[in-house]
Amino acid sequence: MTILILLLKGFLIGLAFIIPGVSGGTLAVYLGVYDQILHAIGHIHREFKASVQLLLPILVGVAFSIVVTAKLIGWLLDWNSFITLFFFMGLISGGIPSLVKKLGTSPIKIRTLIPGLIAFVALTAFIIFTFLQENSGIDTFEINAGHFFLILLIGMVSAMTMVVPGISGSALLMALGVYTAIMTNVVGNIFDFSLFGYHLFVLIPFGIGVLIGIFLCSKLIEYLLKRFPSSTYAAIIGLVVASIIGIFLEIRNPASSALFSDQTPIFHDFFGYVSTHLVPTIIGIVVLAIGCFIARLFVRLEATVGENIKE
Repeated sequence: MTILILLLKGFLIGLAFIIPGVSGGTLAVYLGVYDQILHAIGHIHREFKASVQLLLPILVGVAFSIVVTAKLIGWLLDWNSFITLFFFMGLISGGIPSLVKKLGTSPIKIRTLIPGLIAFVALTAFIIFTFLQENSGIDTFEINAGHFFLILLIGMVSAMTMVVPGISGSALLMALGVYTAIMTNVVGNIFDFSLFGYHLFVLIPFGIGVLIGIFLCSKLIEYLLKRFPSSTYAAIIGLVVASIIGIFLEIRNPASSALFSDQTPIFHDFFGYVSTHLVPTIIGIVVLAIGCFIARLFVRLEATVGENIKE
């Protein structure tokens, strides 16, 4: 039962690699495996067996999710991102009450909430900056030592999106100006074997950088959770709430183009879109509620399984 739940949670976390604006760290937090993943990564050399027992089913779930749902999610986003992303906004929103409980007993001190406010403002500013900038960045890397170490550094920075809740990987790569160079021209053409050598040149340093970044970042956050648990969880809640804004900004008008990537964001005229698309709006509100319900269901299921394990 525990392995099955970890597989399901890994499956949901895997969706974050596909859906714009969604953070894998955020989903891990509300699914109740964030602390465990951090501990497993940070202590894998000392607690190898226990770490593998936790990480392996999650990684299998993530990989299965990416392979199985990539085309489906892409089609759903092309079809109607309002409905699709409202579901994930509900999924994330439904997990927030369980995070609030981790702040400690009431009344909650004002100083405990300050890190949450700072985190919320900082991530919201980053998200808005990403959406406002029009620089498309670079399309390809040059095969030389300088770009090798640049890609390594980008991988280390990108690892934050896998560990720090609220930060979307796609948003960060766009802000760095390398989204097209990595996600579109390499990952998107991974089966073009005529570019096999170039793909290796990009993926190897990027992968090494991600592994280094995950290890270092997980160590830092695990330390903060142990040393300042309430303040750290307040910051995490701030990041999670801000991530919902990031997802909302990704919603686009399907009538503007057949492809999601070419569609016009609706935040420019949200109320105009809603007033002329009542049916999708109603369906979006319904799936938002369904997402919240599923999130609460996972929290209760996790609590039930935890009690059974203790017994």
